[in-house]
Amino acid sequence: MRRPSFLLLVGVALAGVMARAETLEEAVRAMTSAEKKFYETGQEKGTRAAFLEWLADDAIVFRPGPVNGKEAWGKRTETGLDLVWEPTFAAIARSGDFGYDTGPSKWRGRKSDPQFTGFGHFVSIWKKQNDGSWKVALDCGIENTRSDVKPALKLVTPTNRGQGTLESLQQAQDAFVVTAKLDFTKAFRQFGSDEVRLYRDGSFPTLGKKAGVELLGSEQAGVTMEVMKSDTSSSGDLAYSYGSCSDTRTRLGRAGHFVQVWQTDAAGMWKLALDWQQLLPLPK
Repeated sequence: MRRPSFLLLVGVALAGVMARAETLEEAVRAMTSAEKKFYETGQEKGTRAAFLEWLADDAIVFRPGPVNGKEAWGKRTETGLDLVWEPTFAAIARSGDFGYDTGPSKWRGRKSDPQFTGFGHFVSIWKKQNDGSWKVALDCGIENTRSDVKPALKLVTPTNRGQGTLESLQQAQDAFVVTAKLDFTKAFRQFGSDEVRLYRDGSFPTLGKKAGVELLGSEQAGVTMEVMKSDTSSSGDLAYSYGSCSDTRTRLGRAGHFVQVWQTDAAGMWKLALDWQQLLPLPK
């Protein structure tokens, strides 16, 4: 009977040490590295080619409602659009395979154009694929004005998050929707985390409940919301959802769409980490 040699056993043990699990800091850096490579692909091959390469097969983009990203970009032609962006904030789940990032963006028709004509901020949800690569699961953004402020990249790894469940996430979302129909600002204040981010066209993203409430105003009533899809990390501490919304405060009850990112607190309670809304364009 053949027995493994001592040297072989040592080699196997060393291989196991070398193949250790990726740390959360390494994982969030790998995710933001993928975001930067996404941008570099756009500079080298064109914006359309970059989105087709870095979007997951089932990724969602908004045109203006939620559609399959690869199908939407596949129907577009490469126009020479120069789209520039970089992440300035990123957070990851305890599972190390699910996260999101955000940062400023700017664009112009072509690289040869003397000035950028549009400015905004993007939000991307990232998921690690079965082959270990990172792909965008959802992409959205807002338009605002130019800013020369370039904050350093902030990476967040979970240090004090309890484990939630999909059921408890749905309960939190349902409670948010009920409250938001009466007073969105109240829902934002009640369910928002201490560093909740708010994204609205025409304004820079806000950080924290106080800044978000100031942007929303004190009379935010009558926003109805319907969740279309939710997804949560396998570790049960980070999730996102998107859906339709309608601001019934306006005379025409303008419709739109929303994206929310949720994370758990130390007790495993779901808190709103990011809220993005975009109303549909007014009819011409």
